[in-house]
Amino acid sequence: MRGGISIKENTAGCFTIVMNQKGYILLAKRKDYPLWDLPGGTLEKGEELAVCASRETKEETGYSISIKQKVGEYYKPQYNDVEHLFLGELKGGSPIAEGPETQEVKWFNPRKLPFHMIPNRRKQIRYHFKFKDEIVKKSLRVSPAKIYFYKGFLKAFGKFL
Repeated sequence: MRGGISIKENTAGCFTIVMNQKGYILLAKRKDYPLWDLPGGTLEKGEELAVCASRETKEETGYSISIKQKVGEYYKPQYNDVEHLFLGELKGGSPIAEGPETQEVKWFNPRKLPFHMIPNRRKQIRYHFKFKDEIVKKSLRVSPAKIYFYKGFLKAFGKFL
């Protein structure tokens, strides 16, 4: 229910903020769009949200995690999509060199995140640090102009990123 209107999402995704002992955040550079992103992906039919977040992290990074808590729920009205954001604890594993969906895996200082990130991901990470003990619930939009720019930029320069 959003603003008194019942919304049924078309798709749902689960993403995880995983931090190491230094407080750095784990990001994966995607192959489809050479942008950095939190590990995550699409919820499979019948799958629990936390299980999806953990599975996607392992598939995309090589690291095993446990889910500590849900930290966000972001509705993207232009895509009729909901992204569920979790906080994960590193349990083991090692980074994959390259995977079916992943070009690179790297740890980043949360104050020095890479410039080339999936739209709104930096904002979601900031919200987590600002509202640590709350589940942030917000609607997020990406302007059509920004999408157009990203597609053109990535088409022209993606192989160099």
